[in-house]
Amino acid sequence: MNLKWVNHNPDPETICPACAELIGTVWEDGAAPQPPLHPHCYCLLIPTSDPVSHPADVSELSEAAQKTLFYQVVYYLRQGWPIPVFLLPLQEKAEEYIKFHPQEALMSDPATRQQLAAGELHVTLDAAQRDRYAVTLIQAGLNANDWIMPVETLAATLTQFEGLACLLNHSYGNIEKWAGTFENVFIQDDEVKGYLRPNTTLAGRTLAAIITAWLDDKQAGLPVPPIGLSLDLSVRWRFPVNDGDPWICEQILKVWSCDLVLHPAAGGKVERVLNSLQEVTMSQAVETLPTSPTPIPPATSVTPPPAGNDAQLAQLAAQLSALTAQVAQLSQAQADQVVDNPRPTGIYGMLTGMDQVQLAVDALLSGVRPGHGVRPLTGIRELYTLLSGDYEMAGRFYAERVSLAAVTSSTMAQLVANALNKRVMNLYAQYPKWWANAITEEDFNSLQQVRWITLGGVGELPTVTEGQAYTEMTWDDLAQRSSFEKKGGYLGLTMEAIDKDDTRRVQAAPAALAQAAWLTLGKSISNIFTANSGVGPNVYYDDSNQRALFHVSNGNLGSTALSINAWRATKIAMMKLAEVNSGERLGALLRPKLLWVPVDLEDTAVTILGTNDQPGTGNNDVNVDAEGEAREARLANARARVITCPFWTNTANWAAQADPLLYPSIGVGYRYGRTPEIFSVASPTAGLMFTNDVLPVKVRFFFAVGPIDYRGLYKHNV
Repeated sequence: MNLKWVNHNPDPETICPACAELIGTVWEDGAAPQPPLHPHCYCLLIPTSDPVSHPADVSELSEAAQKTLFYQVVYYLRQGWPIPVFLLPLQEKAEEYIKFHPQEALMSDPATRQQLAAGELHVTLDAAQRDRYAVTLIQAGLNANDWIMPVETLAATLTQFEGLACLLNHSYGNIEKWAGTFENVFIQDDEVKGYLRPNTTLAGRTLAAIITAWLDDKQAGLPVPPIGLSLDLSVRWRFPVNDGDPWICEQILKVWSCDLVLHPAAGGKVERVLNSLQEVTMSQAVETLPTSPTPIPPATSVTPPPAGNDAQLAQLAAQLSALTAQVAQLSQAQADQVVDNPRPTGIYGMLTGMDQVQLAVDALLSGVRPGHGVRPLTGIRELYTLLSGDYEMAGRFYAERVSLAAVTSSTMAQLVANALNKRVMNLYAQYPKWWANAITEEDFNSLQQVRWITLGGVGELPTVTEGQAYTEMTWDDLAQRSSFEKKGGYLGLTMEAIDKDDTRRVQAAPAALAQAAWLTLGKSISNIFTANSGVGPNVYYDDSNQRALFHVSNGNLGSTALSINAWRATKIAMMKLAEVNSGERLGALLRPKLLWVPVDLEDTAVTILGTNDQPGTGNNDVNVDAEGEAREARLANARARVITCPFWTNTANWAAQADPLLYPSIGVGYRYGRTPEIFSVASPTAGLMFTNDVLPVKVRFFFAVGPIDYRGLYKHNV
């Protein structure tokens, strides 16, 4: 039976060159490179009856593909495995590579590799000075946590490692946990090396006692826990260009300490890294392992003073008092330093467990693969069991079964709501805002009724005679009012849908919500022209009286079918309208810029505004309303000026509008954002989750729509 190379990557654009070139090839059993070829590889070999079909050897592949397969050959050699014939052209180069990377060659020894993967402690006594230990603080390159520490970054920060404190556990700010100091730090073979000198404090003696007990148990063949050193850093990242690429440490902002910890989580177990940190949102903990083991001298004992020696007791009491005062001074100095130069409060380094779950949920609802090396979710059921511990699908929350920190019964609803918010915003932004060129948008701080104010009454500026005082001008305003509308509802994710793993249904929700918001706002804007049998809502024409938006008395209502001549007549009528309370014509401010039409008149409207000559005539007179030199420019400008309203059912009515930048006519106000909001509503003991086994996700959209001033609009009800 032959084997066929297949790939199940949900995002085909992220498939690496080596995988892409091998997809579809057919191999004899044992002849193919063994997938996975790299971290996050989706390749498999499946049985097939197809005939053998693959390149003769690796040299027929691209350079990028050969590079990926080269590191697989290196791995084969270190494991002592036979090299497939297909990869033999890379063997000599791989052997040469291993020769010049001796520290990596250790990985070919199964015992050493197991120790590193377990995160065990290794220390070496300095031969010249037996009260300190030779250690490796950190190694450059790609580490087990799947991010890169460049050696140049370490070299630029090397002085920060000199005199660095070693604490028991990650105990930043706790001076009582100071157990030792790192000194004589240097870089060798892309590693930061140095010496750990334990102090004579209680913490220092505890550190030595822990190491001694650990080594004694190990040498006796007893099981021992993983103990190691963990650097506490604040770093600045250079984010990867492509999803799946490792992050790169661009700069070490501060080295806080290098601490002795239990469960340093070597071997790339990200969950263990997060669980072993005390301040994961404040700094980056980097697991490092000192070098090979040898016995450690026992902790120095302190002999108590002989009883009855009052003078010696008094001397020791004085020394203790002085030390206590010195510790107090150091603690105050450290506190002052934190106030003057506070530790960075941004998020540095590794993603927390919940951050990774949020990225996985975002990708699940978007139908793509998560980036940053985050494992994708298989579906909505896996998410539910991960965050609830409810493997029996009983609709209950089992906190003791959930391994992630800070998870509650409402966590899933919150994560889903966050993911839906992002997805809805992205989809909503892609919908065509056919009204965008016609409206004036504004955000408001409360749900108070919106007042759209038009100033007037000034007219022209009066003349100022030489040496005379300026004349005070009168001004008036006219305000139109719009009330906020609250639109919304909820979508219910049932236990049945979760149990059936109906992920496609959940993935369809953002598109449905974005479309609903688009329809809702679009229809509200359209209603300005169609309300009250086509004359629009009532507006104020003075401070206290109202009439229809489109009214003969307003000078903005007609009944002529759309044509070039009707457009020109409308232009003249609008430009003759006067300013509020001054009687001055507004002229060019009201020159119609936009042409509102139903879909039935779109072509006619573009023709009227986009042809070089007058449409509908045979004398080739110039069309003065067309904008642009070339034909393509005129048509593009015409399409931008035509507002095609998909909700107008009358096929003959049309309207003209002044340039919103010069004379705003339609206002849209928002509260809580310009896109719909998604909220989680989940409680296992109340609401729909309790009564109906439904996880409700609420959608809400607050907006106010209304005319700003009737002078900038002219409607023809044909």
